[in-house]
Amino acid sequence: MTQIRNIIIAVALLTGLSSQAMAASTSGTTNVSVRVPEFIALHFYSNITLNFVAPTAEVIDEGRNDVDAGFNGNTTGNGLDANSLMNASLELDGTKTSVKLNNVWAVRGFSKSGNARVEVTVPSAKLQNGTSEITMSNVKVSDDAQSGSTITTKLNGISKGRATTGNIDMDLDFSNTTRSGSHTGAQYTITATTI
Repeated sequence: MTQIRNIIIAVALLTGLSSQAMAASTSGTTNVSVRVPEFIALHFYSNITLNFVAPTAEVIDEGRNDVDAGFNGNTTGNGLDANSLMNASLELDGTKTSVKLNNVWAVRGFSKSGNARVEVTVPSAKLQNGTSEITMSNVKVSDDAQSGSTITTKLNGISKGRATTGNIDMDLDFSNTTRSGSHTGAQYTITATTI
């Protein structure tokens, strides 16, 4: 019995020693870096139609007038004068109408600064329908924090849900507009650049 016990102890010692003798361990640390490329995506509408809402007709009572009539059919007296006409509900009088197109562009991406430069230019400022004309001017980009022909705005990464959205502001001059219907031909160009 003593011999069996000695054999068991010897086997146990050999097993333990061989496990320790065979186990070896070492480790190393790897530094990981990621090089992110510069990238920018510009979302925009290639066609926009502004539908102005106005009354279809209006009657304006200019008061009373005395007209002298001769038996030969000739009349004299004061008539309507363009400088003294009363106002209608739709009045322009040659002034410019300011229009803000909300959320008509968006940018997202990566840049060295995390920002982008957004610029608007106007290749063509005239909208025409025959001889009737509307002139577009003072076109600006804005992101609700700033406005101008060029602005610097945040990119916020490439996630669609975090894109920076922006507006276009412009003035429209109706002083040479004489027709209803579609007036076409004007363009603005938005350019987004990583900075």
